[in-house]
Amino acid sequence: MGLAQQFGRPSGVLGAVVGRGMAKGNAALSRWVVDRVAAHLGRAPERIAELGPGPGVGLEALLATFPDAQVWGVDISSVMLSQSRKRNRAAVEAGRLTLLEGGVDAVRACAPADLVMANHVLYFWTDPVADLVALRSFLRPGGVLALGYQLRPHMPAMAQKRFPAAGHRLYETEEDVTSVAVAGGFTSVVHEVEGTREAPEGRIMLATA
Repeated sequence: MGLAQQFGRPSGVLGAVVGRGMAKGNAALSRWVVDRVAAHLGRAPERIAELGPGPGVGLEALLATFPDAQVWGVDISSVMLSQSRKRNRAAVEAGRLTLLEGGVDAVRACAPADLVMANHVLYFWTDPVADLVALRSFLRPGGVLALGYQLRPHMPAMAQKRFPAAGHRLYETEEDVTSVAVAGGFTSVVHEVEGTREAPEGRIMLATA
């Protein structure tokens, strides 16, 4: 499995190394997304799912920010679930965090969710509209989908070159991301940028079901 595929589905020893790299490289975005979600929500969420939590930094932030919520982490990679479990062992043992191996359909276990978060995940969806339709169906009315992402021009050169070659989809503009969300049935979509628009550290799309 090539390096680009490892980012989509980490496995084996190389996948574990990729996960540790994600924990360092993506931690700031994950925490910022949780911060922006907390500012956006009208009330404290009771049921939260993170899709593709990787090494579990985002789950850690969700658990700390929303201490009364029940949280699910859903990932197709058993290696990443292992790292999430290690990072958040106390929450798993306390019954606050449930970790499930699977893709978008496995988020059903959290339904009806108040919040579904996915950071650096939408590039790997082969049918993003269908996946967004499914995620919307798992949200309660008024529930929020939070996608942390970067646009292609602001991604590392490796990702710009290797992700499309591996069949992953990169997005050129905010409007491209919005159009997919609208096609998936979301009617209220807003974007925020961390840093400057010329050199953003990350972006978030907040869509309401």
